[in-house]
Amino acid sequence: MKIKGIIAILLLSLCWFSCSNEHISPDEPETSNRTVLVYMLANNNLNRYAYTNLKSMVEGYTSNKLDKENLLVYLASSTGSSALIDIKSDETVFTSDFDIYTYLSNHTVKQYNYSNSADPQTMQEIIADVKTHAPSPSYGLILWSHGTGWLSSDYKIQLRSFGPDGSNYLEIDELAAGLPDQLFDFIMFDACYMASIECVYELRNKADYILSSPTETMGDGWPYAQIIPCFFTPEAQLQTAASIFYNYYNAQSGAMQTATVSLVKTAMLNEVMQQTKAILSDKTSTDIYNVDRSQLQRMDYLSGSPGLLYDYDDYIKALATDEQYTQFQSALQAAVVYEAHTETAFFGSPQRSYAINRSCGLTVYVPQQNYPVMNAWYESRISWSKTVYPY
Repeated sequence: MKIKGIIAILLLSLCWFSCSNEHISPDEPETSNRTVLVYMLANNNLNRYAYTNLKSMVEGYTSNKLDKENLLVYLASSTGSSALIDIKSDETVFTSDFDIYTYLSNHTVKQYNYSNSADPQTMQEIIADVKTHAPSPSYGLILWSHGTGWLSSDYKIQLRSFGPDGSNYLEIDELAAGLPDQLFDFIMFDACYMASIECVYELRNKADYILSSPTETMGDGWPYAQIIPCFFTPEAQLQTAASIFYNYYNAQSGAMQTATVSLVKTAMLNEVMQQTKAILSDKTSTDIYNVDRSQLQRMDYLSGSPGLLYDYDDYIKALATDEQYTQFQSALQAAVVYEAHTETAFFGSPQRSYAINRSCGLTVYVPQQNYPVMNAWYESRISWSKTVYPY
């Protein structure tokens, strides 16, 4: 990082500490369709992308004249400080990092001293502050950081679930514990691998819709300047946001032409679960281990891994009768209301693009006999596993 960037970060950190607000009080009542919180865990190697994305959010908010809408960002940054920022219109052209640092300082409503923002209790406290500062008839949530779906943070390939803040991570069940039931109209993940059946089922009571990617997403993130207005219409235009994301990256070239995305209606997941449970009801662990994974669409590529995440539809098709599969597909199509994927997807380890020949919009873990620790975690911590497998 350039020296002036480091100086700017230090100045911002000092300003945040000196301008810290001890209490949050509600703003004056205004007509607002929705309050949207961006929970940004950027105390990691994504920090530089955070500021680029924040600029894009401000630009989208300002250019679309969303002054009466509530867009707040909780930023846990690499400075070691964290703050709640109220995004407001600003005509500043962000020509340097210092411009966005100054903007964030000017619009900070509360400074925090949390040592770990990847913590369920911290999330609960931040969400409570947001509700106090910007009460609204409805709420949306954007979760921004690294992600590997449900896969545990202590797995030997060093996969992570969501985060980190420094060295702290949220497992998927901990993330669910940090979010209140029935509060959010939608949850959007700007994070890799969060569109898995295990994740969306774990979060089924947290939001009406979940917008996420079944594979990796580029560090550049979602095109916020274009999608921000989608979140503030009376009924959030989530499918439009998803298609903007897909089209933005599909128009790129080379490795940057990569995007997989799905929109899940959580109310439909119970029927998906019932159909899956019926298909698996007479299956043994040996039956599962014997699934020919070479015939399934693989959705993860990580150095040292033989494959952990596969297309959910492919997996069920390998186990179901024709009649069962037809019923399952009907349920799945009712739950996954939008899906799009580029012909290839880029993966960072090893760095290359792989073909995505088919995608239903959700991944699934296919239990493997040579991963007993992973299987034990899956069976004991993941609601989906505990619900659909008979053994």
